[in-house]
Amino acid sequence: MSLKKPSNGLLVSLLAMATLLGIASESVAMKALDPADGPHVDLKLSLDPDALRMEVTMNIVFLDEIIDFDRESPDVIAPVEGIALLDALQDWADVDLVATVDGIDVQPLIDGLEISDPSDDLLPVFPRTGMRGIRKVRFKVTWPLKTEPQEIVFDWPSYPPDIAIDPDDPPPMQIAAEAAVEGVREAVFFTVDSPTWLWRSGSTSIEERLARIPVPEAATPWPLPVVSVLLLVFGVLFGLVQLASRRNGSSAIAIVVILACAGGAWLFGGIGVVELRLDGRSALELPDDDAAETLFVPLHSNIYRAFDYVSESDIYDALERSVEGDLLDLLYRSIYESLVMEEEQGALSRVIAVRPVELLIESIEPLDDDDAGPRIGFVALYRWQVEGRVTHWGHMHERTNEYLARFDVVGNTEGWRIAAIELLEQERVGQYDDPEGVDGPVTDDDLPDDFEL
Repeated sequence: MSLKKPSNGLLVSLLAMATLLGIASESVAMKALDPADGPHVDLKLSLDPDALRMEVTMNIVFLDEIIDFDRESPDVIAPVEGIALLDALQDWADVDLVATVDGIDVQPLIDGLEISDPSDDLLPVFPRTGMRGIRKVRFKVTWPLKTEPQEIVFDWPSYPPDIAIDPDDPPPMQIAAEAAVEGVREAVFFTVDSPTWLWRSGSTSIEERLARIPVPEAATPWPLPVVSVLLLVFGVLFGLVQLASRRNGSSAIAIVVILACAGGAWLFGGIGVVELRLDGRSALELPDDDAAETLFVPLHSNIYRAFDYVSESDIYDALERSVEGDLLDLLYRSIYESLVMEEEQGALSRVIAVRPVELLIESIEPLDDDDAGPRIGFVALYRWQVEGRVTHWGHMHERTNEYLARFDVVGNTEGWRIAAIELLEQERVGQYDDPEGVDGPVTDDDLPDDFEL
């Protein structure tokens, strides 16, 4: 089994498998996902030891749905109007944004207000809302905490009519948000029928969140009972010599000696045992096809869990448990860069589900030892589906892709790792929700060439 070094093209494909890392630039994201001519809001929750925080970004259309705010121009919030807006937001939060922490109501504080002043380049795609749809306000909500919480209950109160979906009979918005809690990201969805985010403290250690993969076991050596073998050899040789002499009574003597040596071999079988390994036999036990299939699927799925973590070290540690070598470094750098891009551009891409379709173990064999000791490996041909979601401005866009790839998997005394991947096929089996300006289901032709998912 030869191990392949992943290429940059392969890396891009793998990232596509692992998550919807398709926001290559802000202009691409805007074309494919946004803008939609209607209310927009982006919510990002985070929990620190001293406070629960939420960063809120909304356009003026959404703002006008949640508060009454008189201003000189309906399309503009002037800087001098910022103090009045901050007061209005605080009044709204005092009533509608109260969180319950460990059974106690905690009042929010509003600060950090920012008001954007964008260009009018996007006005042609906002025929209904105009500059109110383009201009945004950003502010921070803070719920102070005296102790580390065990349970938080928070209701999002506002669901404006989603005129981007149906301008004539708009349904209430379904709001997609994200929470970064205890070092892990999680998707949060608010609807009129399900407006509550309930969080309870629990372990988010990497060891407990990743599927457990059994470590290769040491191969059972061939036991050689030296004393017993010597006794048997002596008995057989002595018996043959006696039989060949053809003297009177030699047959009886041969039988007695052989039986005595056989009894001694049985009696002293546990003495002087030497463990032998035949040439070509690995020091680690090779799995059969069923065992290789059983361990490969969760090993492959663990790669995706690295995208749930917030800190760089946790991302790397989670990946390190599933991949090795150059592939580990390439994946880590690309995942981290993609998450930084999400923070800058506001579009969040997440994997919802990973579904096995077909799995064939093509070969299983020992590998050459390295500095870490003995190694074994197998080659898996795997077809699977990835269902992903891109969230932008509180709107969700989903798609499902199917992939076929060949994986080189290596095992040693530290566990199993994916060492190389050869992507063979990929196709879309699900489609995006309709973005603004596209009639009917979205196809690849509707997305920019450099919009990779």
